[in-house]
Amino acid sequence: MGQFDDFIPSQRAAFWIWKIYGIWATEDESPFYRTYRRVYHFLFTGVYLFSMFISSFFTENSEELWGEILFILPTELAMLTKNVITVNKFETIYALHRTSISKEFQPTCPKHGKEYYLYFDRFSKLMLMYFFVSICAATSHFGFLFDDRLKLPFFNWFFWVPLDRDHLNNYYLLFAYQMIGMIGHCCLNVSGDMNIAYLLSIAGQQLDLLSCKFACLPVPRAGTNAEKDNYRRKFVAQIQQYNRIYEFARDIEKAVSWGVFAQICASGITICAIVFRLSSISIIDHLGTSIPMFFYMVSMLTQIFMPCYFGNDITLKSQTLTNALYTSEWYQLAMEDRKDLKMMMLRTGESIRLKAGGFFNFNLDAFTSTLNTAYSVYAVLNSQEKNK
Repeated sequence: MGQFDDFIPSQRAAFWIWKIYGIWATEDESPFYRTYRRVYHFLFTGVYLFSMFISSFFTENSEELWGEILFILPTELAMLTKNVITVNKFETIYALHRTSISKEFQPTCPKHGKEYYLYFDRFSKLMLMYFFVSICAATSHFGFLFDDRLKLPFFNWFFWVPLDRDHLNNYYLLFAYQMIGMIGHCCLNVSGDMNIAYLLSIAGQQLDLLSCKFACLPVPRAGTNAEKDNYRRKFVAQIQQYNRIYEFARDIEKAVSWGVFAQICASGITICAIVFRLSSISIIDHLGTSIPMFFYMVSMLTQIFMPCYFGNDITLKSQTLTNALYTSEWYQLAMEDRKDLKMMMLRTGESIRLKAGGFFNFNLDAFTSTLNTAYSVYAVLNSQEKNK
């Protein structure tokens, strides 16, 4: 069996992306792979982002700054933040993935198991579709080749290399460099999003399974010692499972919290910049640049929607546990067992909420707030542009 055969297809794809683009940072990596990682990230991360940042100082006005640089630079910085966190916490993140396929996290009921595996089959297909669309968004920037202005897709400064019509070879070489770098960054960004979504969805589905187990507790009816022992054994096992899921969710929060925070902030700025840029040009006359920007905006919306949706799902499903315990036939329990059940209900009464950077919960409220803020900033910029 291969190293990743136990994982769903979308996760296998994400892991291979990490290996190809130098994020797979295990302690036993070979000297060759370590050298490859350093060379790749120097050329296509360090030099690339440095050139993009310096380009922001060569813009002629604020409109060009927002339209040419700020629609891509924040996302690149968010990608860098997520990759640095992934490399530094790689052992923890990969351990979480191994936990997700461990025996403790496998459904025991055949009916629930069928639903569980069907869910992740659909999840995998959805993530692979997201990956495909994102790659299409990145490659659609080849449309800049048909722009008569010889515009580069992401930044127009590269160590004072001349890029006019008398130096077309420089233009095409730098264009190729930017596209190779952007496709690599796109793959890293998307693979990071896929992994966050996968871990969050695992926590949500585990809570769903636990809710069903709570509602179907084998309450002793005849009052025999064997039935009481069976109930207590299963109840203790479910408490232990809740502890595992709770710790799993908290470990996810510790591992991805700042990455999600950076992505939400960057995507809000990026969406605002893209809408501002599209509103300032004729879309029909600039299809070569408008289509890539539209795809890019869809990718940005998806990037902030996924952690917010799956984070919100964890909160909602954790809130069902108390009601699931109450729907069991607790009134047939002995007084001592009722007290234990009540203590568990008090504990599950506090829902699991994951925070982005310790500032705000990443849930659907955060998603809508980000869009509202982006629109407000766009409205201010647009009004200032009209008043000129």
